[in-house]
Amino acid sequence: MKTFIIGLLGSIFFSLSHASALDSILLAPATPDNVSVQRLHHEFRGALIDIGVNVKSRVFIETELGQPLSDASIIDILDLAKPYLAKSTDRLILVELGLMENNSPYPDPFLKAIDLKTGDIVAQSTTLPLLDSDPDSLAAAAAALARSLEKRLDREGYQTNLSDVKPWGGKAHILRLAFEGFDGCEQEAAIQIIENEFPGVINIDLEKAPNHNYAIYQLNTTAQTQRIRKWIQLMMVETGMHLRTDYNIFVNNQTIRMKKPDAVRAFWFQCGS
Repeated sequence: MKTFIIGLLGSIFFSLSHASALDSILLAPATPDNVSVQRLHHEFRGALIDIGVNVKSRVFIETELGQPLSDASIIDILDLAKPYLAKSTDRLILVELGLMENNSPYPDPFLKAIDLKTGDIVAQSTTLPLLDSDPDSLAAAAAALARSLEKRLDREGYQTNLSDVKPWGGKAHILRLAFEGFDGCEQEAAIQIIENEFPGVINIDLEKAPNHNYAIYQLNTTAQTQRIRKWIQLMMVETGMHLRTDYNIFVNNQTIRMKKPDAVRAFWFQCGS
């Protein structure tokens, strides 16, 4: 019995000490007069929670700091948070989201992540230009930014999830990705997004490409098959592709097969129309 109690106390102590070192995401206040950015914030928060990233409530932080953050600038938040975080083992990552105007009519969704303890920029990311302000398009952009941020923070050594096994993860396994009707440029665009944004990706290797618009790749990943399928569908929404209208996706055992007519163009930002 004594051994069990000691083991239990040790487990509780480990959990508490592990929890005290948990890093969290704090979203900077959204631009109040931009409905699309506000929606992007809402979807981004949900996407982070979906992949298990710890999101700190702004109300909690405001209570801790003793000051509202609604009208605070990034510099103001840095000045307020540094003394508070100096007494804590936690790291708080402030994420600024926005839509960057460019030479096209389609803005680029972007994020910048700042470690509030050090003031260092620890991650920056953009995703495919936003084709419209439709909720599905904003949700897809937010999911892409959330995946990209999680992957970058993980590489930088941040611990944003208490569990050793991510809610999207498991043991490493090989998943075959088949592209039918996608030319070489379209395949390359998809592979780059999967490599750079999808959490859990270890590597991707070409298995075979018997012709210019058909290829099979081997994806070595710790992410579950249903997660990869979900992320691929969101990726295709970003490109303006509609399931069953522009392409289809099939899952069979350890193979995900994407099929579209040759004439339907995907990833036209990268590959042209």
